[in-house]
This record gives sequence, C-alpha cells and structure tokens, in this order.
Amino acid sequence: MGSLSGGATPVAASVPSEYAAAAPGELIVRFEEAADAGDRIAARIEADVSFERALGLRGIQLVKAEPGQSVSAAEAELERSAEVVYAEPNFIREAQAVPNDPFFPRLWGLHNTGQPVESFPGFPGTPDADIDAPEAWELTTGSPEVVVAVVDSGVDVAHPDLSSSIWTNPGESGGGRESNGIDDDGNKLVDDWRGWDWVTDDNLPADEERHGTHVSGTVAASGNNATGVTGVSWSSRVMPLRVLDAAGSGTVADLVSAYRYAGLKGAPILNASLGGSGFSNAELDAINAAPNTLFVVAAGNGGDDGVGDNVDTSPQYPCAYSAANIVCVAASDQNDALAGFSNFGSASVDLAAPGVRTLSTVPGGYAYFSGTSMATPHVAGAAALIRSLEPGAGVAGVRSALLGGTDSKTAFSGRTVTGGRLNAERSLRLAAGSDGAPLPVAPPPVPSDEPSAANPQREAPPDEAEPAPAPAPVPAPAVALDTSAPVLSLALASRRRLAAVLSRGLSLRARCSERCGLKLRVVVDGRTAKRAGLARSRRPVVVGRTTTVATRRAKTVVVRVTRRARIRVRRLPAVRLTVRAAAGDRFGNVRRRSLRVLVRR
Repeated sequence: MGSLSGGATPVAASVPSEYAAAAPGELIVRFEEAADAGDRIAARIEADVSFERALGLRGIQLVKAEPGQSVSAAEAELERSAEVVYAEPNFIREAQAVPNDPFFPRLWGLHNTGQPVESFPGFPGTPDADIDAPEAWELTTGSPEVVVAVVDSGVDVAHPDLSSSIWTNPGESGGGRESNGIDDDGNKLVDDWRGWDWVTDDNLPADEERHGTHVSGTVAASGNNATGVTGVSWSSRVMPLRVLDAAGSGTVADLVSAYRYAGLKGAPILNASLGGSGFSNAELDAINAAPNTLFVVAAGNGGDDGVGDNVDTSPQYPCAYSAANIVCVAASDQNDALAGFSNFGSASVDLAAPGVRTLSTVPGGYAYFSGTSMATPHVAGAAALIRSLEPGAGVAGVRSALLGGTDSKTAFSGRTVTGGRLNAERSLRLAAGSDGAPLPVAPPPVPSDEPSAANPQREAPPDEAEPAPAPAPVPAPAVALDTSAPVLSLALASRRRLAAVLSRGLSLRARCSERCGLKLRVVVDGRTAKRAGLARSRRPVVVGRTTTVATRRAKTVVVRVTRRARIRVRRLPAVRLTVRAAAGDRFGNVRRRSLRVLVRR
C-alpha cells in the first residue's frame, strides 16, 4: 500500500504468495475477454468459490472460497480453467508511515534553513536540504482544477486546513444531489460527491487512522490562510478515496476499485502511500488501465528490523511494478541523507523526498510522522504544481520533469534511479521550458554536496538575500511513450508423440522483438477435457503453463503437463492442444498469439 488492453500477465519477481499477507478466503480472478456470464459461473462452480463483487475493470472479480475450500486449492482450480487469465490471493496493502510524537512547527521539507525541529533540539538540519517550495511558489501555488486522488485511510474533510481543498464530484453535486439517494453519475456508487469509502462502503471517506489526513495536508493543505500548515500545492484539490481501515490495512481488491475510480474521474495524479510484498496482476492491470494518471507511490519502510530494504531484490508493490505511469519515492532526512528506515533501489525507486519528522494535518489538529508515506505526497504535490503551471503536460511530461529536476546528492547515488532528491522549483522550470512535453531523463550527474554553479547552496533565506536569476531552461527533445506491443514468434520445436509430450513436456521456440515477459499456457479443448474427466462440463482446461523472459534470440521453452492431465489423457488416441501465448514489454504493451497442435499416440 497492481493497460487492460491486451492484458497479459507480466513476469516479475515477488515474494511467494503463501508468504504475503492476504484477506482470508478471498481471491481476485480475471477472466478472458471472450468469457461470457455462463463461462464465469461455470469456472466459479468448478473452483467452489462464490461471486463477491466486480472490481470496475472488465473481467476482474472478487470471489470467496466456499466453506471447506482452501484459497490455494481454489486458486489452482481457477487457473486450470481456460476462461481464466489469472487468479491470485487478495493481498493486503499497509500504510507506509512510522508515527512518532505529535506536532512540530517547522516544515523543513519545504524550506530548510538548518533549523532544529521544535521539541527535538538534537536534530538540526542542513540549509537547502529541501524541495525549494518558496521558490516554486513564485511560479505557481497550484490550481483548483488539478486534483490529486489520495488512496489511503480517508481524510478529515472538515479539518480547517483541508475543508476548502476537498474535491467534489460534479456529477453528484449541486441541486441537492449530494444526498438524494440517487446514483446521478451512473457509476454504481450512490451520492459519492466527495469520494468513496470502500472499507465501510459508503460516501463518507472518514479517516480513523490519521494517515490519510496527514498525507493530504502535505499535498494540498490550504496556504496563506493564517492556519496551521501549508501543502506543497496549496491551491489544488484532494480526492479522498478510502481503502485502509483503522489499523492502516487494506486489500488489493479495494485498491483496484479506487484506482479505477480515480482514473474514470480524470484525476491526473494519484498518491498511494502504501505497499505490500505480494505481486498482484490485478493491481498492475488497474494501474495500466489509467494511463493518464500518474501514480506517485511509496518505496516502503523496510522490514521488522526498521532498516530499509533494496526494492530491486526485495520487491514492494506498487513501487516495484514496471509501469510508465509510476513514480516511486524514498525518504530523505533534514541533512539530505537517506532515512534509515527507507527502502531504496537503483532500478525501482526513482527519487527521494523529505520524509522524516514531517508536520501535517491529522483529524482534530496537527502531528508529525516519519516514513516514505510522508515523502510521497511531497512528490505528488510537486506533480500537481507542474500540472497547474503546464495544464497540457501529460503523465510522461510530468514524470520526466520530476525526475529531471532532482538535486543530485551523494546519499542517493546508486540507491535511486536519479541519484537525487526532489526539487520542485527546478522541475517546474524544466516543465515550463519544454511546454510540458516529456523530457529525457539524463544519467545522474556526479553527486556533490559542495556549492557550485550547478548545485548552489543557499547562504540565506530568500527574504534575506536577493536570489540570483535562474538560468534559462534549455528545451529538450520530446521522448515518445512506447505504445507498440512486441512482435512475438512462436513455433513447435519438434513434433512429438503423446507419450513424449506427457513425460517431457511440449517444446516450443519463442522469440520477441524486444525483451519481454512471456506467459505460455497449454489448453485442451472442452470435448477432450470432459471425455478425459478433467472437467465436469465441456469447458477448455489449462493442462500446463510457464512464464519466462524472451528476447530477439530464439529460445526453446518447455511447457510441462500437469500430473492430473498426464494421468487422465494418456490412454486417448489423440489430443488437440492450443498454446496460448502473451508477451508483454515493460510499458505494459501486450501481444497475444495462439498455436494449435494435434498430438497423437
């Protein structure tokens, strides 16, 4: 605390599902696009599971194992069905915060003069170890038209520093539509005029844990109102979407619904200060299904020992997904060091942002928290500033400006993609110079903490010294987002008799036009499945599957047949097999192919 188009299951390293926390008895299942209602019902009956609810993405449902049926057995039975793309546990996502003692009055992450945090005099900072918010506010303080969806534990919508920053759904607002008991906007949620609560399934996303309100304050607490704190984009709006309960825990099923809601409502930015260890195809599908939304996500806070982990080798999701619309954020401290609890990763974590002893709003007042959860809304707020300054900037443009504008620092070199910490002003100037077009992200420069022309250290706050004029930004060429699926070649490596296929597997030659994750499934037709006793009705059944990585060099892939299928079909005179292949690149583009094979005794 995962584009449906094409929709292959990506290949990714993950903690085995049996070791990742999940909701008891629940699974998320995605059916093939061609599967009709009868196919879906039959697959659920075969697996002994019941329908719970649709999750907003075509073909994806939440189901529950019937009494006496285990989740692992139901998952295996569902995945045997040719009508099912995948089935997986309903993984848990948790808030990525490290709460501590309440309240401190100085927002060092926005403007660091080296001040110690009040009540913590032993923690002075380093001047300019901040995101340069006052300098960014010279360009824009945000826009009410720019909405940040906060997928979290809810928001205290009545907080005096947030009440004027809450998004309202235009399809459910005005003329008494807020409480008329009618689904005015036709999204199957009644009176969702200020977001939704999937925990209690109502239209008041109240915060029982404080986490979501704290995140929202950092994003968009009202500024210049002589009250409390100031958000990074203090004229923007927050869309409250509650998925975490009072203990800071929630499920991927609710996340999928919230992601889908934000995408359909046109939120250009989504803050997800949460995570978990289970790779979820459904969560990734939901992220890919919202290509016009930038997902700003937390890197996570390490293990039980409180020390940050390498996300490249110990994945946390959604941070570790390879999707073009994700920015993953680590936490920095007051001296531009990586916070001890913060996860990192030179390939998975994009940049750092202030996340230690961060002051913000909580229900009924203010408090400070530490965590990558607190770093993430600094970046989401900066993204909102970019969209406010450059309304035409798309996901690629905002993302490249965020990454290209970082301040290079030794502590983040080799631990993040950029080797740097967020600088809102530099990112705004980059976006303005490119008119919001995507900018190529250059390799991280050699980090330096010494003052230089490229990395100046401010000697005095801007109200005490006249700032030097900023250098004119140099427009960079636009970088087109990859939207083409890889070309996939698939052929039999050799023709074999049935006995050889059953004992040694089906050998195939596969090749991709680029590095791709390749998923292969071997399916028997419905007539054969019923005749062999693999299914109670005439439904195609998966009898073998594998995932691998393919490149331009052809490779031999062997798909082994399940033990159950080997026993059931070995006496048949012939078996018709269909090989279903799906190849996906790192941007979520997918190519599908099918190959029919007749295997005789």
